[in-house]
Amino acid sequence: MKTRGTSIGRWAVALAALAAGVVVAQGAEATPIYAIQAANACDTCHIEPLGWANPEQSERFCTMDCNGCHVSPTGGGLRTPSGQFYGKEVLPMWGQRPSSFADPEKYLPKGFPKKGRYSLFEGFSGWWPGSTRMQDIPERYGDIDPNPTFSWGTDYRGAAYVPLDDQDAAIFPMQADLYLMGRPMPNLVLYSSAGLKGSRNRGLGGSQGFLDDVGDLLAVRELFVKVDRIPGNAYVRAGRFAPPFGWRLPDHTSFIRRDLGFDQNRQVFGVEGGYNPNYLFSNAAVFYQGLDGWPGDTGDEGVGASAIAGWRDLGWQVFGNLHLLDRSLKDARDEVAAGVGWGLNLYPLAVLGELDLRRQFLDGDLDDVDAIFAYHELNVLVTRGLTAMLKYDYQDPNLTLKDDHIDRYTLGVQFEPYTYLQAMLQARLNFKAKESVNQEILFILHFWL
Repeated sequence: MKTRGTSIGRWAVALAALAAGVVVAQGAEATPIYAIQAANACDTCHIEPLGWANPEQSERFCTMDCNGCHVSPTGGGLRTPSGQFYGKEVLPMWGQRPSSFADPEKYLPKGFPKKGRYSLFEGFSGWWPGSTRMQDIPERYGDIDPNPTFSWGTDYRGAAYVPLDDQDAAIFPMQADLYLMGRPMPNLVLYSSAGLKGSRNRGLGGSQGFLDDVGDLLAVRELFVKVDRIPGNAYVRAGRFAPPFGWRLPDHTSFIRRDLGFDQNRQVFGVEGGYNPNYLFSNAAVFYQGLDGWPGDTGDEGVGASAIAGWRDLGWQVFGNLHLLDRSLKDARDEVAAGVGWGLNLYPLAVLGELDLRRQFLDGDLDDVDAIFAYHELNVLVTRGLTAMLKYDYQDPNLTLKDDHIDRYTLGVQFEPYTYLQAMLQARLNFKAKESVNQEILFILHFWL
């Protein structure tokens, strides 16, 4: 008979050694493809083409990571001023762009290039270092406050699901969240993220009506205090947040999110710290989960930890993850998960991928369960506001069982016609043990502020 403590200790040591031998990255609930393409949008963090100061590495706050555009370091939720700028300036096909508010004649030296871009094979071109900081030209951000003491935002995603078999189609809300942020001191942030849980089976309101269900639907996803703007782009936060692990894709039905246990409802209570100058970074978190009575908490009671470190460069990223979870407080399955991943900026192409292993430990004479999850995405920028994508998901939930693995192939387009608006259309083919099990169409309409 095997003991859980011995198994966990053996696997924890082995996976910790694996994590030490690979480079690792922090996850995000935003669209990670934007982080990979950040080097092609220099004006998100820099006053370009108006010139900018190039600070010492320890003083840099820009990054090819989610915390460059989001208040929450693990991504998703309220946008920073740079994130708002990126969403208005870079993404939409039409709409007023913040850069149109500035008068370039006031700042441009003669012959200054109009655009900077990075190529993995050709390097950086179209850039001159300047002496003007982003904050010194407030009109460059247009109606965006570059240093707010208070801000708010929202995300709404509605979905239409059309299975190409005998199942019924469904229209339902995927997300309806409100964000609040206060900065009473230059290095102190107070943050909250709350919203309503959507469901394909029930939706908002369900059969009993909205008011009867609103208590069950309320979710307080994140609530934390953060100290940031520390040299080395470091931060520390305490409270409720999403634990860092892998590419946190906006499609929470991806196997590396939903089936691995990191979907949109996975938040924990704990302390997290990070260090992220260009380009080396590290991150560590310890947490407790499963607080009964907390709005929206669906996790089993337990304690855990995450430890990550890695490298993000202008043309590439490579990473891995380590996650430990002890559910002994609920006499449920403990688990250890580890993964590696990567991203490439091959403008106008972008590539990202992830591979994860998980072991769940069972008491008694039951065998432990090993599983594998994988994700690959090829993203093609057709023109401003229009992107095509090809995705592949894979999972084998129990490596000892034959023919239980699942493959999913996705072909889709993402259209951002106007400021604050995004639409996504995907065709997904699902196969179990190479036999077709479900073909489906998914349409998502996303509105954000």
